Amino acid sequence: MYLHELTVANLKLLRDMKISFLHEGKPRPWTVFVGENGLCKTSLLRAIALAATGPERGNQLGTSYITTMPDKRREDAQVTIEATFGFSERLHRYREYPGLEEKPPHPPLLESKLTTSTRLGVLRGSSRFVDASTRDPLPEGTQKGIDPLQEARAAGLKLWFVAGYGVSRNIPQPLSTSSRVYVPVLDRLQSLFDGLPLIATDFVSRFDANTAREFGAQLKKAFVDHELLPDVDDFLLMGRGGISDSKTFVEANRFAMRLPSGEKIRIPALWMSQGYQSTIAWVVDLVAQVWSEAGEQVSLDEIEGLVLIDEIDLHIHPTWQRGLIRALRHALPRVQFVATTHSPMVLPGLESHEIFILEADQEGSVRWAQSKQQPRLLTGGEIYERFFDIRSVYPEEHAQKLHRYLRLAADAYRSDAEEGEMSELRKWLQTEGVPVAYEPVPREQV
Repeated sequence: MYLHELTVANLKLLRDMKISFLHEGKPRPWTVFVGENGLCKTSLLRAIALAATGPERGNQLGTSYITTMPDKRREDAQVTIEATFGFSERLHRYREYPGLEEKPPHPPLLESKLTTSTRLGVLRGSSRFVDASTRDPLPEGTQKGIDPLQEARAAGLKLWFVAGYGVSRNIPQPLSTSSRVYVPVLDRLQSLFDGLPLIATDFVSRFDANTAREFGAQLKKAFVDHELLPDVDDFLLMGRGGISDSKTFVEANRFAMRLPSGEKIRIPALWMSQGYQSTIAWVVDLVAQVWSEAGEQVSLDEIEGLVLIDEIDLHIHPTWQRGLIRALRHALPRVQFVATTHSPMVLPGLESHEIFILEADQEGSVRWAQSKQQPRLLTGGEIYERFFDIRSVYPEEHAQKLHRYLRLAADAYRSDAEEGEMSELRKWLQTEGVPVAYEPVPREQV
C-alpha cells in the first residue's frame, strides 16, 4: 500500500493543505518534513496513519488524540482528512480487494475520507475504489454496503501494509509484550499516538527454529551488509535457530563492533547506545510485522508498504545521520517512507523533491514548500539557513557551533567536560536566536 495524495483541513494548524506523494507519476520513495516545533509534522504522520486505517480502527488507534485534532481558532471546526492510496502491480494477482466481485486488470486506487469535529469527538468516514486512470468510481461489480478499507483492516488482509513509529521506539524488555493481545493494524501504528512499546524483538519468541534462523539472517543483512548500524562488523547467529528467544537476542553478545582504537568487541544490544537500540527496535519490528502479515519469510528487497517515522534522526549521532537515508534506500528499496526530522545532517541523503519545508503564514496556518536545491550540494551554513531558517551575519560560526552541539548531544558517552561544553554551546545558540530542537540523549554509565 502506497500513499499518493493527502488533503487535510482544520486539523490543528493545518487549515487547508494538499500534498502529492508522487514523483514522475510514481509513489515518491522518500518524503521528509522539516520545520520548527509546533508546525504539525507529527500531526501529518498521524493523519496519514488514520486515513490508512479507517474510522473503526482509527477510533481505537487515536482514542486520546482525536478530541485534540480540531482547529481551535474556529468554533466547531470540522476536521477533514482525505487520502488516496495505490497498490503495486507486482503483487496484484495475490492481493484481495474487498467489495469487488471481479479483480480488475490493474490495481485500483483507494480513496479514504475521515471527518470529526469538537462536538462529534470521534472519526466518521468511508472509502471506495476508483479507476487508476480516470479516477472514476468502480461501481461495476462492487458489492453494496462494503467499505473496502474497513473490510481489509477487519480481515487483516495481506499486502495492505502500513506501519508507523513514534519517538518512543526502544527495545522492549524481553517478553514484556508477549502477553498482550496482538491486533496487527493497531500495533503497527500505535507508537505514533501513545508510545506503546514496540513488539520488536519479542517477535523472536513467537518464531519456530527455522523462521528464527532466517529472520536473523535478514537482520544481519540489514544491520551489517547495508550498514544500518555503523561500526557493527557482524551479527552473530549462534544457538537454536540462530536466535532462540527475545532474551538471548538482546542480552547475548551478538553484535561485533569496531572501537575507535581498531579493537573489536562483542556486546549485547542492551549495552549499545540509545541510537543503536532505537534503530534495532524499529527495523526488527518492521521486518517481523511484514513476516507476520505475510505468514511467510520475506526478503528485505521484497518488502512493500508505507512506513511513517517521527524524528528519524532521534538519538543518532550526526555522522551516522548522513548515511542513514542511503542505507535505508539500499536495504528496503520497495518501501515508501514518510518521515520528520529536526536535523540538517539527514538532508544530504535526500533529493530536493523529497524535502518539504513547513512554515507558518501570517494567520498561523501551516504551509509547505518543496526544496529547490539539492542539499548535498550546499555547505553546512547554507543548509541551516535554507531549510531551518537560521540566518546570521556569521552563518559559518553559528553552523560550526550548532554542529558541535549536535555531536555532543548525540553522544551518550560524553565526559563531564563535554557535558559542560554542550550546555555552554546551547546557551550561546539560544542567545543568538538559533533554534535548538534536538534534546541531548541521556548519558550512559561507563
